[in-house]
Amino acid sequence: MRLRTILPFTALTLLASAASAQTVSNDGYARDMSADVVKNPFGLCWHTGQWTETKAVPGCDGEARVRMEYVPVAAPVVPQVAEPALVVAPRPTPIAVAPIAPVPAMVPVSVRRQSITLGADASFDTGKADLKGDGQAKLDELAAKLRGVEFDSIRVTGHTDNVGGEAANQKLSLRRANAVKQYLAKHGIDPAKIKTTGQGKTKPIADNKSAQGRARNRRVQIEINGTRTL
Repeated sequence: MRLRTILPFTALTLLASAASAQTVSNDGYARDMSADVVKNPFGLCWHTGQWTETKAVPGCDGEARVRMEYVPVAAPVVPQVAEPALVVAPRPTPIAVAPIAPVPAMVPVSVRRQSITLGADASFDTGKADLKGDGQAKLDELAAKLRGVEFDSIRVTGHTDNVGGEAANQKLSLRRANAVKQYLAKHGIDPAKIKTTGQGKTKPIADNKSAQGRARNRRVQIEINGTRTL
């Protein structure tokens, strides 16, 4: 019985030795007792004196040292694309532009000695210097016409008939002239350029012997000197 047990064990030992010898047939690397390749602390395999490049194995000397069949890959074929032909657009036909006419220069037009007369009877009550509606309407029309005029001077002169004393008539004529000046100033005319005088009954334009003549003498004369730019 003992002989039967020993014989199978011996056979197993011989088989293991043969397998080990086959495993370590690559003698290019140092191996431990388990036939594993020995590596240094950096993870590199130790070579023996028998090592050649043909004995390199993956995991030790990298894939670069393992002989592998190289199959060249053909480069992809890039189709040739013809460059588009250069198309030159025709030049546009020039359009004639009419020259712009120069703007005419502003020309100052002289407004010399324009005279306007306000009838005293229609513009003032008897013996008064307050402008009535008719007088104000005429001055409104005058102020509208004078817009855009640069004045050299405006002279307003009051006149009376020969009824009454000379001093009283002179004062009344001046008060009426000043009333006209104040009204024009309120409508945008520079009062510094408006001069007023009272002539009383000294400058009649009609005969004071008749009622019609005296009515013509009761008046306020406005004379304007200036220029309008056109």
